[in-house]
Amino acid sequence: MKIRELARRVLPYEMRRKYMESKKNQTVSIYKKKYSKIEIVNPKKVSVVIPNYNYEKFIEERIDSVVLQTYPVYEIIILDDASTDHSVKKIKEVMKKYPDVKFRTIFNKKNGGSVFSQWQKAFLESKGDYVWIAEADDSCSPLFLENVMKGFDEKNVVLSYAESMRIDEYNRILSKSCRDWMSGISTTRWNHSFIHDGEEEIKEALSVCNTIPNVSAVVFKKGKQVELIEKAKRFKISGDWFLYYKLLSTGKVSYCAKSLNYFRKHSQSTSTVASKEVELEEVLIIQQEIRNNYLLTTEQIRKQGMRYGVISTEVSPKFLKKVEPMMAKKIAWIIPHPIKGSGGIRTMIQNANFLSDSGYECDIYVEEDYVNDSDTLRKQIEEYYGKCHCNVYVGIAMRKQYDLVFATYSILTADYVYAMKNVKHKAYFIQDFEPWFEPMGGLYLEMERTYRYGLQGISIGNWLTYKISTEFHAPMTSFPFCADLKVYKKLKNVKKENAICFIYQPEKARRCSKLGIQALLLVKELRPDVKIYVYGSDVDTQFDFDVENLHIIPITECNELYNKCKVGLCISSSNPSRIPFEMMAAGLPVVDLYRENNLYDIPDTGVLLADSTPEAIATALIRILDDDKLQKQMSTKGIQYMQDYPLERGFQDFLEAVQSILEDRKIASKKISKMYLKDPVMPSQEVLNVNYLIQPIPIAVKPTGKKMRYLVRCKRALMRILGR
Repeated sequence: MKIRELARRVLPYEMRRKYMESKKNQTVSIYKKKYSKIEIVNPKKVSVVIPNYNYEKFIEERIDSVVLQTYPVYEIIILDDASTDHSVKKIKEVMKKYPDVKFRTIFNKKNGGSVFSQWQKAFLESKGDYVWIAEADDSCSPLFLENVMKGFDEKNVVLSYAESMRIDEYNRILSKSCRDWMSGISTTRWNHSFIHDGEEEIKEALSVCNTIPNVSAVVFKKGKQVELIEKAKRFKISGDWFLYYKLLSTGKVSYCAKSLNYFRKHSQSTSTVASKEVELEEVLIIQQEIRNNYLLTTEQIRKQGMRYGVISTEVSPKFLKKVEPMMAKKIAWIIPHPIKGSGGIRTMIQNANFLSDSGYECDIYVEEDYVNDSDTLRKQIEEYYGKCHCNVYVGIAMRKQYDLVFATYSILTADYVYAMKNVKHKAYFIQDFEPWFEPMGGLYLEMERTYRYGLQGISIGNWLTYKISTEFHAPMTSFPFCADLKVYKKLKNVKKENAICFIYQPEKARRCSKLGIQALLLVKELRPDVKIYVYGSDVDTQFDFDVENLHIIPITECNELYNKCKVGLCISSSNPSRIPFEMMAAGLPVVDLYRENNLYDIPDTGVLLADSTPEAIATALIRILDDDKLQKQMSTKGIQYMQDYPLERGFQDFLEAVQSILEDRKIASKKISKMYLKDPVMPSQEVLNVNYLIQPIPIAVKPTGKKMRYLVRCKRALMRILGR
């Protein structure tokens, strides 16, 4: 049982009430305990600058708090920005208390109009290597500098600060720390002292809000603060946040978890709708700038939304509409259940990741399978396809309001998205002409119907855009087939084999596995020294000839395979596969089918398209195997072609389409024409001479005798009588 709960049960109410009242009236004092100065050989030179404007009431304690520091202070500079109270008189009186302390004072005759001008003067006038801007109305423990300066023992720390205790005008403690302000980011991050890389701190903390709530808690290593503060002047409220973010882009941050800074909150401070509008706009400007400069996770972007979400309810609808473009957009993807080795789902995850890395909050919804929960599905996605930067949810029930929702699969996801209400934009991420996955019938027609919903379509490759826009009059755009050129590339240390590799996925009808195996059987008969590799599926298959089944292999091993083979076979009878493009990037000549779906995206330099028969495919494979000059030519041309199609290009084209949708801009229709201009490869006589190997062999079956036929009739009659 917790002590608080035990006290509630045991102690009388009146005793508990008096205790709580005493807690409320707790005060902090810098004078209660005297500390001795610490002795340091060659202490770091700290310039303490006290900016003041009309803080006559607090200036004495502020000066005292600096003089009482246990860490040696190099110089104390007091700035007064033309105060209208008796601040200057009070400052002079307090300085007389310390005849041995060397003060410098700069009293403005005219108010500078900005606290940031005083901060600039602090850095311009200070002669030390470190600057502490000790605001005149704040206070601190005598141990403040001693602890904060330890952070600068670490190389590259540009900013060191301590936790702040909040106090009121009477030094009553309002809160023993400011950690509650940061609870939306983390409830544990600031529980312990740390030194963090600046970029990490920006992404994890400052990307959301100003996590250093009081400049008096900070000691700066002198650098380019004057120039940065000049840029910060455009902000009325968030200039300090901007300054911290810019400084941490150049170095590390140190944090002391002890509440050694006393941050004074004034009761008369109020906020208006106008000030909330200024605050909201400034929050959005800085958040957006950080999103543009750093790759934030979806979770970090979600936390950004929590920061401005509350303020957005306190401004006018007209102003909210004005600043809405600066808010991070929320995008949802509805995808089928993950399948190991699925290139289509990998493409969905990759594009969702890219949107997340580009400053969008992306969530992935996976069809319910009544087995996995959200956590196990996320682990499964990362196991199959690599790191996922998005939130993952099981089921299709939307957890949030989204600016854009993507359907990714005919029937189920398209129907869900079409039926959704209160979604600003709906789109269809199309990677294949999926009606072809089914025989002609009701389901085929239902799948076709989804292209008539009017959802903005984005396809991978030109052919789908051409087909769906011309046949179903749907709004379509596309991004090109690309390859990760960091993975798929020519390797110098891989020995070339007289071998063919075939993407073999018998569980996918569109991969035409039987057609490919029959073609390879013919090749093996005519070129028995050729080695055959198949990969892409965990299905165990018994082959009638010598084949090495590699099953599902990592993408790096795919690249090694492509480098050691002379030709690759990839068959896709619907949309083009990404695999021929990855093979070309690795310098591997490719054979695929000469069909409508392949003519608009596949170049006729690194690929041979064959008629849709085993004999024609075998002919194309043998033509490449036998011709070293052709191999080299196709390899060189394939690599050259793919240099213009790195993965990043496809992502960027996709991003531009998404931005057009979100901004309600009409996407210009593309002029699409065929890329593959050669005739299809037809069967050679050499191959036709051995095609008996793949012809069906009729098996003679002896007719059933009269006795057996009679027994079968008796069995059926008995079954009818028994009602089975």
